[in-house]
Amino acid sequence: MEKNGIEVVIERAEQVLRGKNLPTRTNKFKTYAITNFRGGIGKSTLSFNIAYEISRKSQCLLLDACPQRNFSQNIFGEQLSDFGKTIYDALIGEITNTTVPDYHDIVARINPYCPSFVGGQPSYMIPGSSELFLFPSLLYSQLAQYAQLGGEYQKNASAKVLLSLKTIIENASNIAKPEKVLIDTSPFFAGVTHLAWCAADALVIPVRVDQHSVEALRLTLDMLRKKNNDFAKFNKQAGLASVPKVHAIAMTHCGWNRQKANTPDSSTTFFVQKSLELSLEYKDLFSEPEITDCFYLLDDFHSSGRISGKQRIPLSKLTEGQKFIVDGQRLEVNPSVDRYKREIQNLTAAL
Repeated sequence: MEKNGIEVVIERAEQVLRGKNLPTRTNKFKTYAITNFRGGIGKSTLSFNIAYEISRKSQCLLLDACPQRNFSQNIFGEQLSDFGKTIYDALIGEITNTTVPDYHDIVARINPYCPSFVGGQPSYMIPGSSELFLFPSLLYSQLAQYAQLGGEYQKNASAKVLLSLKTIIENASNIAKPEKVLIDTSPFFAGVTHLAWCAADALVIPVRVDQHSVEALRLTLDMLRKKNNDFAKFNKQAGLASVPKVHAIAMTHCGWNRQKANTPDSSTTFFVQKSLELSLEYKDLFSEPEITDCFYLLDDFHSSGRISGKQRIPLSKLTEGQKFIVDGQRLEVNPSVDRYKREIQNLTAAL
């Protein structure tokens, strides 16, 4: 008897937790944006851990496109304030046709700042900026002005703006020589998230197992598909037709059945099922013909997630029982950390 979608996803998650090697994904891409339309789900901690796992085998370039700068903080710590030039300066230079900073001033080698990355492949990052909070108004006022132009002038000027982050990645790649590029975005679309979608080949969408996050997933998929939404509308103005593929839905904060090992609890199963059903309505947006191939279940990381983000230590380098002081609290790496490692490594292997 053929298994249904939720059964396939749960069986694969069980195999991951048992340490089995799963078949590799059919399609892989170079540039990924980690994106969602809801905050507070640990997106930047997820980005940090995925970046670490990628860097074990591949040279990578990381970009922080979120004004909260959590991803940058995870990499640079207190030394983040030492950077005089950031992704914001590069974007302003590209969009306004003014001076673009020397890329050697904004592309930083990670190892000297984050010892956890030592031992992997050369990795680089362009740090984020809190000034990105103001960026949407500049972006859309520019695009509104160019909409008044005619023909090729309108198209070329608009394309230069919308492809500005892609241009920054291309220029930074002369220094970083990345095999993979990872962009952490903000939990709203307007501004640099729009540019990240224009630059990315594919998206990784974290979805917490709750109703608000499932609705946020619907909004994200709507933005990708509907022609009257800002993404398609402004891209049409610029003559841009490409849409990033949805490559992974990472279901976060999953809970597990205490009576049946490696089986999601009823609440988690319900929201994974809802997300699967929703994704089937947007099947054309996904990178695989089988939607279940794009679903990944991630534990609720509990104290280990907080420790990983705040202490700037990847989950793969934590061991059960280690103790840390985080925000004045004494936290201990919980016993499930080995499960987390398998889940993160399985997700990263798909990229």
